[in-house]
Amino acid sequence: MIEAVHSNIYLIASLMLLLGFIFGRLLKKVGLTEVLAYILAGILIGPVLKFNIPNWFNSVVTSITLSFVAYMVGLSFSYKFLRKMGKKVITILVVEVIITSLVVWAIVFIFTKNLPLSIILGSLAPATAPAGTIAVIRDLKAKGSLTDVSIAIVGLDDAAGIIIYSFGIVLTKSLLGGNVNIKAFVFRPLWEIFGAILLGITIGFIVSFITNRAKKLSSDHIFIITIGVVVLSWGIAQVIGVSAILTCMIFGMVMINFNNSISNRSNKLIDNIMSPIFILFFAAIGTQIDFSKFWGMIGLVLIYCIGRSIGKVLGCGLGGILSHSESKITKYLGIALLNQAGVAVGLAFLAAQELSAYPMGALIPTLMATTTAVFQILSPLGTQYALKKSGESTI
Repeated sequence: MIEAVHSNIYLIASLMLLLGFIFGRLLKKVGLTEVLAYILAGILIGPVLKFNIPNWFNSVVTSITLSFVAYMVGLSFSYKFLRKMGKKVITILVVEVIITSLVVWAIVFIFTKNLPLSIILGSLAPATAPAGTIAVIRDLKAKGSLTDVSIAIVGLDDAAGIIIYSFGIVLTKSLLGGNVNIKAFVFRPLWEIFGAILLGITIGFIVSFITNRAKKLSSDHIFIITIGVVVLSWGIAQVIGVSAILTCMIFGMVMINFNNSISNRSNKLIDNIMSPIFILFFAAIGTQIDFSKFWGMIGLVLIYCIGRSIGKVLGCGLGGILSHSESKITKYLGIALLNQAGVAVGLAFLAAQELSAYPMGALIPTLMATTTAVFQILSPLGTQYALKKSGESTI
């Protein structure tokens, strides 16, 4: 009887939703992100209460969530938005992402001598959580150039993080699989990346063409088409061996630029269902945390957090100098962008699935969940410090 209860997927899913909601309300009252509450719900259900969560459930929840997130990230890349942001933001973004990734890769490798681990952690490091950063900006009623650039960067960081991850996971799998050669290091990553771009563009043009000519599409029609095509994109990408998350992002980017009306409506419709999906997603991550490995990775947690912080500050500083930005942007932008959650944790969970055949696969979710908790607690203080020191806080 107990075993039947512990393996009943309906009980598991309902507990994830209800506990995630309850814990989220409690943590929000003490100023912590609800993401931590969802992970905590998963920890209670999995490691503590020992519920049996089937691998297929975690796999489906991860794929559905990240396909929607990637699509919504892609929708932010309208031509109008990119033109408005200008070369300054793009320069800072590119330099910050590359420097952060390289610094984490170098520091982790120096201390661990583990090249595959250092590459995958370096590829997970750049993504910044928009919610935490923007919440502090709203609380302080901040206004000014640092505030504007911070909002722009956190909006683009997830997309850049997806691209860096797409390269990183391919190289990591190549190293772990042995027989590393030109084909593994060059042609395979090129196929995964550019194949995904080509697939996303193709699907985007087809759907955009059809929906542009369809008359009187209701919200229900758009909702069904969006969910169907996004999941279809993910599935086709997996079948042909290209980056599924990048495919969905490119699909979203094509849609927003060639069918703005339908894309904006689909964005609102998808956003309406993301709360329960996020609860299930982060709770699923919590169920995978292995506390038997926790104490053995404290050193790695510190190394990663320090490396990522140094990378963000150096990257934003150098990017600010190269883009001839104001001194306050050069000094404080990196400190304002330390938040980590959302896509970073999701990519870590995806990496764990792709590396499940190796010991590293079990390590990554626990490591990223732990480092996310650290950044979720400390990064709001950094954002607050940066905005006040720059003189952009109005309270």
